[in-house]
Amino acid sequence: MIQATARILQNTIEIEVGDERWTASPVVHATGNVTRKLAALFATVYEVHHPREAEEIHSTVSYHPKKDEIIIQIGEQKWRTQSSLFGPTTFHYSGISYSIVEKLTGKFAILRDAQPMGHGELGFRSCTLKEYPADLEVFLANLCLGYLIRNLFWAQ
Repeated sequence: MIQATARILQNTIEIEVGDERWTASPVVHATGNVTRKLAALFATVYEVHHPREAEEIHSTVSYHPKKDEIIIQIGEQKWRTQSSLFGPTTFHYSGISYSIVEKLTGKFAILRDAQPMGHGELGFRSCTLKEYPADLEVFLANLCLGYLIRNLFWAQ
């Protein structure tokens, strides 16, 4: 199970991936204590750190509201979601097309060629994903973070 939880007062998002707890923090370029805190509240770009490699940035996840697009970058690899007005959100991973079907209740399913391969639920400050292939765990953890960033942006 993957669970991402926003810690609003700490300006971080904690991601539980199996037995590990990752931390995502907003990328802020403002100066001054107060302006940095304000900018962090509206951030749409987050850096993810693993507990094993706390000094290094594992990945960067960003949300772009004008395109309703989540961008995930792990090392040199980059993936983008593609939203459509009345259809599902899609993405390509390892040459395979996936789609994300969302309901107004916050529940969603990830489909590979119309076959369900994971399901989850998006809450106000959390995103949970269950029953997914183990080889997609790292990517899907970053995708959960992206969905949570999107939700936090629109809840402001």
